[in-house]
Amino acid sequence: KDHIFSSTLFQVSLLLGTIIRKVPLPTSDVSESGFQAVHETDLSNMTSGAMLDLKQLEVIGNHFLEVLLKMKHNGAIDKTRAGFTALCNRLLCSNDSRLCKLTESWMEQLMERTVAKGQTVDDLLRRSAGIPAAFIAFFLSEPQGTPKRLLPRALRWLIDVANKSLTDHTETNSFSADACNGFVEAKSPANFSEVAPDIYDAERISKIRDEGVVPTVHAFNVLKVAFNDTNLATDTSGFSAEALIISIRCFSSPHWEIRNSACLAYTALVRRMIGFLNVHKRASVRRAITGLEFFHRYPPLHSFLFNELKIATESLLDGSSEHLRSSMAKVVHPSLCPVLILLSRLKPSPIASEAGDPQDPFLFMPLIRKCSVQSNLRIRVFASRALTGLVSNEKLPLVLLNIASELPGAGEHVENSDVSLSSIRVNSSFNSLHGMLLQLNSLIDTNCRDLPDVSKKDNILAELIHILASRSCIGSPEQCPCPIINSCFLKVLDSMLSVARTCQMSKNIDVIWNLLWRLSSECLDLGVVCAPTYFDPTISELRKQAASSYFNCVYQTSKEVAEEYPLIPSGGPPSGSNLSKISVNEISFSRFQGRLIRSISDTSYEVRIATLKWFLLFLKSPEYNEIKRSCFTSVDLQTSVMNLLTLDNNHKCLNYILKIIYSWSQQEYHNNGEECADPKFFGDMGSESVLQFWDKVVSLYKVTRHSKTREMLLCCMGICIKQVASSLSISVVDLQNVKAGQFNPHDPSDPSKLSVFYECISYYVDLIEQHTDASEPVNMRRAAAESMIASGLLDQAEVIGPSVYNSQIPDSNFCSPFKQEKVVNMYAHKILDLWFSCITLLEDEDENLRRKLALDVQNCLTSKRSERSFVTGVVPIQVEQVIERSFKHLSSIFGHCLDYLDFLCRRVLGSANHACFISEGDLVKRVFDKEIDNHHEEKLLICQICCFHLEKLPASRFLLVEPCNVHEVKDFLQNWRRRFAQKLVLFAKDYVVAQGGADWIGGVGNHKDAFLPLYANLLAFYALSNCIFKGKPEDRKLMLPEVQEIGEAIQPFLSNPFLSNLFSLVVKLHDKMIGEGSCDFSQKIIDESAWDSFDPYFLLR
Repeated sequence: KDHIFSSTLFQVSLLLGTIIRKVPLPTSDVSESGFQAVHETDLSNMTSGAMLDLKQLEVIGNHFLEVLLKMKHNGAIDKTRAGFTALCNRLLCSNDSRLCKLTESWMEQLMERTVAKGQTVDDLLRRSAGIPAAFIAFFLSEPQGTPKRLLPRALRWLIDVANKSLTDHTETNSFSADACNGFVEAKSPANFSEVAPDIYDAERISKIRDEGVVPTVHAFNVLKVAFNDTNLATDTSGFSAEALIISIRCFSSPHWEIRNSACLAYTALVRRMIGFLNVHKRASVRRAITGLEFFHRYPPLHSFLFNELKIATESLLDGSSEHLRSSMAKVVHPSLCPVLILLSRLKPSPIASEAGDPQDPFLFMPLIRKCSVQSNLRIRVFASRALTGLVSNEKLPLVLLNIASELPGAGEHVENSDVSLSSIRVNSSFNSLHGMLLQLNSLIDTNCRDLPDVSKKDNILAELIHILASRSCIGSPEQCPCPIINSCFLKVLDSMLSVARTCQMSKNIDVIWNLLWRLSSECLDLGVVCAPTYFDPTISELRKQAASSYFNCVYQTSKEVAEEYPLIPSGGPPSGSNLSKISVNEISFSRFQGRLIRSISDTSYEVRIATLKWFLLFLKSPEYNEIKRSCFTSVDLQTSVMNLLTLDNNHKCLNYILKIIYSWSQQEYHNNGEECADPKFFGDMGSESVLQFWDKVVSLYKVTRHSKTREMLLCCMGICIKQVASSLSISVVDLQNVKAGQFNPHDPSDPSKLSVFYECISYYVDLIEQHTDASEPVNMRRAAAESMIASGLLDQAEVIGPSVYNSQIPDSNFCSPFKQEKVVNMYAHKILDLWFSCITLLEDEDENLRRKLALDVQNCLTSKRSERSFVTGVVPIQVEQVIERSFKHLSSIFGHCLDYLDFLCRRVLGSANHACFISEGDLVKRVFDKEIDNHHEEKLLICQICCFHLEKLPASRFLLVEPCNVHEVKDFLQNWRRRFAQKLVLFAKDYVVAQGGADWIGGVGNHKDAFLPLYANLLAFYALSNCIFKGKPEDRKLMLPEVQEIGEAIQPFLSNPFLSNLFSLVVKLHDKMIGEGSCDFSQKIIDESAWDSFDPYFLLR
């Protein structure tokens, strides 16, 4: 009932909005300069053409406002807002001052409702329900190009409402004295017992809040929607700084409702002021601005953020052991995180600010650096990110070297959180050391990477690695027993190596590589050499980072790096590098290969997943070097990967293993322009090994429930089928002239083996057909398309086409004993089924799937690979043309056999039956059927293509068989023709009965649910009749009863011109082939205005 009520309301709102936009409204002839007051009852100035008077307009506006304030249904609120916007816009554009004042009075009512007393949390329905929508309606209704009056007034009022809660909170002194200093003292157990009764009382009246809490939440929700609206971006920009200040201050509110709404408003403001952040690729952030530009655009924010940071950092201690306990007793200042997040969104400026500039972002530097000693890990991470937007390119070298110089050296000690060691030059704790490393990594990965001057970038790396090399003990687990710090030090070196690879002929690569290779190897062996007796998650994370850094030394595969730079190219290490002292073969084959095999089989999940991710990206890289050659020729590595399918139970690792196997098998590597002769993954596997792998993949598919893993299993089935289909095709072709019973048990064409091959292909084709259904998830349909192309079964049509027997009548029972002559046609039948599944996906609603699959199918339509030039850059043809060419390709191969005719007939019948099922289904259910929503699926097009090729099949060749089979072939053709006639007559009669004599405009034949089944069956009947007549049958007159029965059944539908013209062609065809006047009984029911040049295949022209 609520849903029906909401639907009714938003339909009424849409109707009222449409009326308001169209009908004339009252106008006034009074000049605005006269400032003359017009009495409400004075109608002398109103035009006679007005359809709605002032009272009616007021009633409509009150209705809109009431719906917005009482409804919580999003659809009703959205449609009501659209109608209310149209009403207010018409009134504000009017020259009648009374109409303009109506809008202002409604906004005053809305303000009064927003701050009404006695509101509880029940009034906060779903982000204040319709209150923000009502305000937005006022804002959007103001005419363009004129000064805004409602928006500035409302925004100023909303900010004051939000600010009032902070003022009241300060006056009542709700916080403790320590809250003014930026933190809240933790309650002791004694104090907790004292306040427990108050807490229980608060739970009983949890819906009652202090006066002003609910209005403040309403205000923030309106501000959030206003600043999120792109159409209001220019008009709201002047209030952004003040609103941001209020939202950050409200993070300190004791009420969760205010903090939550302030957080939402803060998010909208940051997105509007700085831009949307792409977390996967930071460089692609839109509308991002530098820190210098941001603070000059919003001057009040610099002093506010500086004061907030100063207050928040005053309580931060140095994090040493003597202060650790007291530091942990404090809660982080509420403003610290939002301020750091805001600063982290800024870009580094290419130039530094002028001396004495009060808006200089670099002034935040000491406060941000102080956050590095905080015991809270997230604060240290936020502080490191916030530092990047404050340091300009000019000051970057100085800041980096200063931070690096503060790191303790080899002869210095670091204070542990548990044991205080001897005094050192830099009084550092593990927290401060970790914070400095985080800041180094952020500055290198963001600021240094984006430097346009390559020589300056290389000089910074040279000075930095000189300092870090003397402090390499930080990255050694033996000398610095803190896995988190070891991992962070490896990240710094990894970032430096990645940046160095972007510098051409950099002299720092070998130094960084040597240090990173040594430390990452040491960290990787940590869990093997000195495994702790207890589980330490920090050690797992350290070994994960070590695995990533170690293999990045071999080849950089990070997605964030613009260019993939192989450190060890095929020609060997760079000249003059320390790598030249190490044999390339030693690195590539012995150390690298052994480490790779151990890492993918490591007991730690973190190490395995990091190694498998790197290995997958490495396999997909376009370069072909000595290390990649060693991977593809390593039998031990292939065996290890295969064994992991059984040994690794983690679904993510299993997914990556399957991706590696699939990528390994699919890629074609070229060396010096020629295809490499090295064996690929399945290139050297025998049929027994392939079948074993097939059984393993199928068994995993049956027990796996993770969708991504099932998708990759389906793709891996495709590469298995490629080998199986190749073996089966070769065996079938070789056995053309071999008599039954002369099989060699050692011959690959052994009947038992052929039976196994066929069962694999049959299972695979049925599985692909299942996953191409429109109800399947789009990712599974994409996997089915990719697996279909990888299987190579589509190409096998050309191989076995000439071997298909023409004298065999298609049989739907494939469970009969295996025979050589039957397996050829059964194999061809499965290939045709797969082709139709492919055609079904070519009509899929996913655009990327259609485009990619169409390009792959084009590659299968040409027999000679040398002629497939479109891959090299020729624009691919349209998907519809690919579908037509696919049928043409199949007709050229299988057009001589009855199996292909049976295939075409079944497809037409299937499309027609599907349409019949749709038309008979429940109307409510049909609305939610995914198949109906696919506008790219055109079943009539498929039916016309099938019938077109059905009509063109050479029926005379079907009869050129053994005399004993001629009669069976004729019966087969007549049975299909009779079957379509029966389907057509049955549907026509049932549909007329179901309609119950209802009169449709234009006739029942024009109903969409009736047209497709009737036209498809009638077209197939026409095409089969044409095909049979080409064979010159002797019993032509026996074909007339079906025509007469069809004519009587479809008589109510012949008001449709397509049906009437097609039936006219059927009648003319039988008159021509049987004799003039044989179908006179049908001429009476055909429209006399039949088209002379009607084409039954009108969608193909």
